[in-house]
Amino acid sequence: MRRIWLLALNDLKLTARDRPAFIWLIAMPIAMMWFFGNIGGGGGSGTPTISLSLVNQDDGWLSTALIEELTDESIEIREIDPSQPDDDRPRIRTLVIPEGFTDGALSGDQQTLRLEKESDSNAQYGLAAEVHITRAIVRTLGRLIEMHEAGALESASAGGAAALQRFRDMGNRQDLVTLSVSTAGRGQPVPGGRAQSVPGIMTFIVLMMTLIYGGVFLTNEKLSGMLQRQAQLPMTRRAVFLGKLLGRLLMAGGQVLLLVLAGRFLFGVSWGNSPLGLALILTSFTVAIGAMSTLLGAVLRTPAQASSVGWIGSMVMAALGGCWWPGELMPDWMQTASLALPTAWAMRGFHSLISFGHGLEEVLLPSLALLAFGAVFTGLGARFLRFER
Repeated sequence: MRRIWLLALNDLKLTARDRPAFIWLIAMPIAMMWFFGNIGGGGGSGTPTISLSLVNQDDGWLSTALIEELTDESIEIREIDPSQPDDDRPRIRTLVIPEGFTDGALSGDQQTLRLEKESDSNAQYGLAAEVHITRAIVRTLGRLIEMHEAGALESASAGGAAALQRFRDMGNRQDLVTLSVSTAGRGQPVPGGRAQSVPGIMTFIVLMMTLIYGGVFLTNEKLSGMLQRQAQLPMTRRAVFLGKLLGRLLMAGGQVLLLVLAGRFLFGVSWGNSPLGLALILTSFTVAIGAMSTLLGAVLRTPAQASSVGWIGSMVMAALGGCWWPGELMPDWMQTASLALPTAWAMRGFHSLISFGHGLEEVLLPSLALLAFGAVFTGLGARFLRFER
């Protein structure tokens, strides 16, 4: 077992000596994650946070109550002091509460809230902000009507603090009616932004680099006679093959780990709520790709062939497997055909965790499929690898 590890570590050393390796293995995929994530609308997984600047020109209790209704985890509110008109901090969208809002609303006069949006702001986030503001207004009006019917608004002119506290108490009551929302039928949202680009680019780059580097190194060793000399060591040829396979697993696994950490801490992508499920799909993907790389080096004769087949093959598998765009956008027949590729199963597992919030049970099938690919590729690689030139 020790000699198997020595052979595997030797492959890692060869990779580390290649100066462009850092750019291809780490820097380039991170740059691509950022680029394609922003092209696709940015954002990570889960509920996006809406930015909203707020200018409150009113000093009454009702504007304070409305602001509290607007505040929750889905919106980031930044209050702007109306007495400082020279505040030139960027405002993507700004809600303006007019002067005299509280007195006017309590007197029955119609009030107008103004939402100002930059021309280049995200249209979808703008619509989400409008919906959020409308919901806050409806809740506020509902409580005002209830307070009016209970005679609690008469004290508002004498002291707004009591009215505001009554308003807050009403908001803290237990809901009489709750709404339960669940997915019906087969419909589900299409992944986008960084929730698509981060796992997609990771899958594509790890596949491409493992195929190219692993295939090129193995064909080089065959041509130079290194593989034949290693076969003369006091170890079986099966052990030599396992050492080559382990080296590719370590290379792919190390790259996967670094890119997962980059996705989490550089791009804010949550990899789901199931660490065991994530570990299972990542390990299964690494096994499938490492075994495929070993098979590629076993059946091809020259480094040029390995480089070309690795490059073209990874591009095709990435496109058909949903790495560059969500697989849900492809025709049904193409989605079915893509299941013959490990990339499609890997992306299915990643999206189950990242975009749809599923747990371990939903990644079992993709993981088993990837392990099956790994077993087939390993068997074929051991069958076709020739140690003699």
